[in-house]
Amino acid sequence: MASVSKDDTSNKSTKLITFDSVPWPVRPSVGINYNFVVLLYTVGSIIAVFFYLLEKQVLDPLLEEGSSDNNNTLLQSNDIKESEIKGEEGGEDTNPWKEFARGMAGMYVIFAPFIPCLIWSFVVRYYWLKETNNNTTRGKKDN
Repeated sequence: MASVSKDDTSNKSTKLITFDSVPWPVRPSVGINYNFVVLLYTVGSIIAVFFYLLEKQVLDPLLEEGSSDNNNTLLQSNDIKESEIKGEEGGEDTNPWKEFARGMAGMYVIFAPFIPCLIWSFVVRYYWLKETNNNTTRGKKDN
């Protein structure tokens, strides 16, 4: 077994990454790859934006009351009961797209917390890269 001298151990301790100079809310933890964290928060934010746009641009027009008012005028002119067209006794519309639109309403709220977390992770990643690059350049200067 090889013995380690005091000089070798003190040299290793200076190469450790410390984030003591970084404010605590954005202080990176040692051993976490913040590129990966940013990637995951980006994916979650994209999903949130996708669901938001899907709801507001595609699904909301399916649920608008104006379209059902046009159907009511047609029903009155043909003397057909509305419950016969809508299906079940409850009088609810059984159109599968409308059911899908009702089920997807507010789905973006589940993924909305990813957006502020993405901003936070970019700040933490900045400090992480800054300290990592400083230690890398210090290590090259020592050699």
